[in-house]
Amino acid sequence: MPTPPSWWSDFAAHLAEHRHPIYAAGVVATTARLILTTSTSEPRTLLARARHGQPELVGALTDFFRTHGHLDPPPGLADRRAAARRARRIEATPAPLRSQVTGFAGFLLLQREQARQLGLRPNQLKTIEIRLDAVRDLAIRLHAEGHTSWAGVTTAHLESFLALTPARRASRLAGLRQFFAYVHRAKVVLHTPPIR
Repeated sequence: MPTPPSWWSDFAAHLAEHRHPIYAAGVVATTARLILTTSTSEPRTLLARARHGQPELVGALTDFFRTHGHLDPPPGLADRRAAARRARRIEATPAPLRSQVTGFAGFLLLQREQARQLGLRPNQLKTIEIRLDAVRDLAIRLHAEGHTSWAGVTTAHLESFLALTPARRASRLAGLRQFFAYVHRAKVVLHTPPIR
């Protein structure tokens, strides 16, 4: 191709990670031919052409374009799917600790809506899920240690939890800080455990 699409390298990397090498190589070659013959690399147009000429590409292209944000899902579908993912995370939280996590999820959604109304940059739905992941995982660990309330959580508990996955420490720390600020305002805990 004289000028590869801006997403080309990401596409090749995505295929290498998620597909068998022989299949991935075939998809790369066939996609390149499709781009050359249709003179476009616009995702929706490319997918429409693939459906008529190369149906074997549709699954791989759709998977890549959706996961990398090149295709918007139908209106409302993204919100419904995100709501289902949040519900699964909340349901996976041990029952004695769940109500505060439910409230926290509602608080994050309210914050998102307020930011949108004020013309600010709202948190992405994925960010909310990452926050809930951190709190759910901490709740599971605390419950396994015998905790039935957030009130007894100390800095030592949090540091021990964060040490389990050093690569995810920063994102988990952000979520836990936000959660404990929330439960402190709700008077569930008397103070926010200091964590660095």
